[in-house]
Amino acid sequence: MRYSVILTGNGEYKKTLYGCRTRETAFIRYHEFKDNNKVLFPKRFVNDSSIKPIKYQICVTKFGEESDTFRHLRDEYGKFYIEKPINGWTILDSSDYEIEETFWVYGMDSKANRPNISEVVKKLMVGAHKKKLVKQVLVVHNKLIIYDENQFDMVICKCLKDAQRLHHTLGKICKKQKIKSLIFMGTATQATVSTMYLLIQEKTGWPMRKIRRTTTRP
Repeated sequence: MRYSVILTGNGEYKKTLYGCRTRETAFIRYHEFKDNNKVLFPKRFVNDSSIKPIKYQICVTKFGEESDTFRHLRDEYGKFYIEKPINGWTILDSSDYEIEETFWVYGMDSKANRPNISEVVKKLMVGAHKKKLVKQVLVVHNKLIIYDENQFDMVICKCLKDAQRLHHTLGKICKKQKIKSLIFMGTATQATVSTMYLLIQEKTGWPMRKIRRTTTRP
């Protein structure tokens, strides 16, 4: 295997997506991966010792040799630098790549059963077309609360920005589908946070210390 297509996160190797013997085949598969990269809600943060922003890329690489030349690129400040090999492999081309985010939904296993946004939308839409039903959708720190007097759902995101992004995305979906029984309330104010804490505690039985967490870091 002299050529490969790999996935990186913040410039670090994550996994090999494809390996082959020829440059031509590697580039064919590289472009196929790029063309098929259709993601509804891309991952923007990872939980790695702390909550960190993440940028994924897909790269076509070759086994490193002394005669290789390396790409000259610009950093985020516009300064030129020479790209280094990654794990001994020389990068021939690269492109931004998106990974679908998954969520911890209260009542489901936080690791083994993490739905994507399509599955969250299905849960959100249960009974949404009933005329008398009105659900409120509210961000409480890193949690998205969806509730009415009969139903309570909670999506735990990695951080506040992720929860807000999910709130806005779901709002756009509902607007596009002309669903008016869901009221998107934005981010809880200081005045309403305490009330929402009590609601979460009533529905989950969680201790207040756990409810007050603002990220998925312990």
